[in-house]
Amino acid sequence: MDAREILSVTVGVVILAYVGYCLVNQKVWVRGEVGLKSTVFAWGTREDNRIVFMLHTIIGTVLGIYMVASPFVWFFT
Repeated sequence: MDAREILSVTVGVVILAYVGYCLVNQKVWVRGEVGLKSTVFAWGTREDNRIVFMLHTIIGTVLGIYMVASPFVWFFT
């Protein structure tokens, strides 16, 4: 494995750890209530941020699995 593949696996594991933390605690890291120009970031609950929670969970899981598995899948082909 070269450095790029190790970095890919490491970042993938970090993303999956974040998704796991969000699922266990039912919270998601979101921007403040002011809108896109807000500079306040905080943990929001799943109930208050359903769409963001689902997007983080689905996209984070898919991206994390891809980043962890891709060096091994392409290695064997």
